[in-house]
Amino acid sequence: MKNEQLVEMGFCAKPHGIKGGFTFNLSNLEDSVLKKKTKVILFPKNGNSSLSEKGETYTIQSIAFGNKVIVYLEEVTDRNKVEEIIPFEVYVERNLFPDPEDDEFYISDLVGLEVRVNGLDEVYGKISSFYDNSAQIVLVVKGAGNQVQELPFIEEFFPEVNIEEGYLTMILPSFIEGEK
Repeated sequence: MKNEQLVEMGFCAKPHGIKGGFTFNLSNLEDSVLKKKTKVILFPKNGNSSLSEKGETYTIQSIAFGNKVIVYLEEVTDRNKVEEIIPFEVYVERNLFPDPEDDEFYISDLVGLEVRVNGLDEVYGKISSFYDNSAQIVLVVKGAGNQVQELPFIEEFFPEVNIEEGYLTMILPSFIEGEK
């Protein structure tokens, strides 16, 4: 089970070269906290990986950002080991992130927050995850009866974010209001 204090950084599905390198696909290439000596927790992406379902910790030996993100891990020294453990998801501990400025937050901090219907004293659900569709961040809201809504994280849908009190307000789109 993945700890709530872990943040997904991306995944790896390809080796790099013959000396034990990996090609990481990261969610954020510009402000990555990944660097030499960073501890990463790897979780199998599917049954083809030999990694434990509980995750395994590895240490970055080197990382190079460019057209591809090439990573070498201290514990992996050859391509055979690389091929055994791919594909996997890459996580780091949340405490590695610098503190955000006032009135700023990390998108990952929204996961688990309550979603309230704007203008009503009604809880719609919780943020279960998010993803980047290359145009914008999309929040996945899990409501009552396991109903799931995926909405762009824009002010027109989410006018208020209150990290301290643990909630977001959501303006229900007309297609959702019609279901109620």
